[in-house]
Amino acid sequence: SRQSGVGMIEVLVALLISAFALLGLAGLQVISLKYQKVAQFRSLASQTSADMADRIRANARSSAAGDYVTHDDYLTNRTPSSHCKFTSCTPRQIAAVDLFNWRTDLRRSIAGGWGNVTGDATNGLTLTVYFSEPNRAKAANGDKPDPNCAANFPSGTDINTIRCFKTVFVP
Repeated sequence: SRQSGVGMIEVLVALLISAFALLGLAGLQVISLKYQKVAQFRSLASQTSADMADRIRANARSSAAGDYVTHDDYLTNRTPSSHCKFTSCTPRQIAAVDLFNWRTDLRRSIAGGWGNVTGDATNGLTLTVYFSEPNRAKAANGDKPDPNCAANFPSGTDINTIRCFKTVFVP
């Protein structure tokens, strides 16, 4: 007796294996895009922190006076009180403009972007950049934010999605 249809079964098995392989590759692509976005946020946080650190170093008088320290005030975005020209700005006014511009840049470039400056010029300043990472898994120990985060967030903020990036430097 002669067998027929064996070639068709081989083709169907090959298609089935190929379909599973393509589904696996699609899943890898989705995960890759997720991690790429998180890496982009961290890169932007690093770049903006370095920029702010340079601004603080350039305004040494204000950094020594503590004008850059925000006391972890997540809810407050102080608009600079006066729009001075660079030739007539006091160091305190420059610090206010620097903080306002830094926070505005963070808000525009990173989802949920925000920044705080804590510490002092003698022992070191800590720049903390907060951002939202919607795909972050819920914390294993309940509704707690990233352990690096130490801010009072606005009501309604899902603290499980908040990530923090800290930079410590001495001006």
